[in-house]
Amino acid sequence: MQNYIDEVDSNFQRFFNSLPAGISGTIASLAQQTKIYRDSYRRLVSLQAWRSELIEKIIAPDAEAFFKEAQNDALMSHSLARQGAWRVALMCLRSCIENTLYGIFYMDHPIELSQWHTNTHRLGFTETVGYLAKHPFFSGISEQDSGLDLIKSEYATLSKAVHGSGQSFRVTKTGEIEGLNIDSVAELNQWACRERNTLIGLNNVLLTIFRAHLAGATNISLRKALSLTIPQAKHEKIKQVMAVKLRSIPQQIA
Repeated sequence: MQNYIDEVDSNFQRFFNSLPAGISGTIASLAQQTKIYRDSYRRLVSLQAWRSELIEKIIAPDAEAFFKEAQNDALMSHSLARQGAWRVALMCLRSCIENTLYGIFYMDHPIELSQWHTNTHRLGFTETVGYLAKHPFFSGISEQDSGLDLIKSEYATLSKAVHGSGQSFRVTKTGEIEGLNIDSVAELNQWACRERNTLIGLNNVLLTIFRAHLAGATNISLRKALSLTIPQAKHEKIKQVMAVKLRSIPQQIA
């Protein structure tokens, strides 16, 4: 038995020692894709802007905590993508969607929020999306314009990643353990697409809920941040539907 334990411990030591080198090597290789990570960071700024410029000023701290957690999820996803931990990075994006939508629900439902703290109220994604679809602020606005269609689509895709039910999301898709940190530009591009769509969708949902706070010349810093996330091709439609004017992005920083 002692020989068996010694063998297990020896394997552990090799595994333990290999992790830093694997992470460092992947980070160094993926560092060549700076533009993808830079564009991701620009999008992440929108979540901080929502919190600091508006949300923490107008809603209760207990509800605001969900938005803070959502921002943390997005930052974790970005950081994990830097080291090639693709599946876990996608899991964080799914959690980001959940926490954002739950924050919207609980800011409107203080009784249920109190129950959440005692583990007597739990939300599901489908239930929360159904609530938003019937919300008066979403009335008369198509799901394409409100972001709900994109969020539903991305959540379904990310759920496959979470459960490993889609072949393209399996970290063992070659039939062998490929490692925890995978140096793959293809995986990076796939993650970046999921992250971009997730943040565009969430920003449109938040814009639908809070658009009255962004009308006219108000909250210019927040509107600047949104302009870095929401594609410029959609700005005119947002102006028509939401009465919110986003900023033009100079070509030289694209």
